[in-house]
Amino acid sequence: MSDFFERYAKMRGEQHVQNLQYEGKIAAQIKTHRQQQKLSQQQLADLADLPKSTIGRIEASITSPKVDTLLQISKALNIPFIIDGTADQKDIFLKT
Repeated sequence: MSDFFERYAKMRGEQHVQNLQYEGKIAAQIKTHRQQQKLSQQQLADLADLPKSTIGRIEASITSPKVDTLLQISKALNIPFIIDGTADQKDIFLKT
């Protein structure tokens, strides 16, 4: 964990920092898959029946998407949404 996250964890708690990191990983995966499919944020939003601003806020890690939003995005990108049942939370991902 970086020095910033270590200091932030002392203020907000380890679980809060881990949640932020997971959200960032999911956001990065969504952006990567969208770009791999050569889709604009607007095109993905149209396919997922979501506002473009929602896609932008998720990719910028400004908002935490709800499960139903993640499912809409995964369907639009034609990738499964998987939450692995293991104890290690790093296994939460959108799988190709």
